[in-house]
Amino acid sequence: MNSVTKPTRADPRTGWALALASILALIASGCAGPQNVMVNLGPYAPQRAEGAPAARGTVRIEPVKDARANAVGSLIGQRTAFAGAPMGDVEMSPLPTDVMGQLLRTEFAQMGYGVGSSAQFTVGAQLRQFQVVTPATALYWDVNGSVELAVTVTAQDGRKHDASYTAACTDRTYVYPSEDLIGKVLTGCVRDIGAKLRGDAALARFLAGK
Repeated sequence: MNSVTKPTRADPRTGWALALASILALIASGCAGPQNVMVNLGPYAPQRAEGAPAARGTVRIEPVKDARANAVGSLIGQRTAFAGAPMGDVEMSPLPTDVMGQLLRTEFAQMGYGVGSSAQFTVGAQLRQFQVVTPATALYWDVNGSVELAVTVTAQDGRKHDASYTAACTDRTYVYPSEDLIGKVLTGCVRDIGAKLRGDAALARFLAGK
């Protein structure tokens, strides 16, 4: 399920005033031109189950591969102004692949699987999308994040389970999209990916040998 933050209705006149104030503030601060930004995401924090999880086995988690077609490394998108005018690249720290690697280690540990080099299952993953865009109107900006993670779990006997998890998250702002707001949206997407992995009944059956 997509995570969507519904915008609060606002008086159009107020929206115009805020948009104009935002533009004037950007000009006054010297930020009216393109400016790259770095978004810092905090450590992945899943929803924790009550009590310690029962031990179920061990997994080896391989480094997540960056398979994005539209970006590599720390680049995750671009901020734009009205009519799509580019306003600078958006980069992220840690790297998106490192964020998803931490997610996998944390979620499998939450499911009761020890993480190590000698394991019953090997978990490989490809990051197919990790992106933010900020389409703008004369009144507001939308901050849209999207993440897609493909996961392959391989058992010692060669059996494989393939799954793909996607998330789309959005928020709306009447001032220029800040690093904090972009980070909030992307954090929501990452948590959605974790929830879908955790709730994957087919994966649970595969790990249980059913």
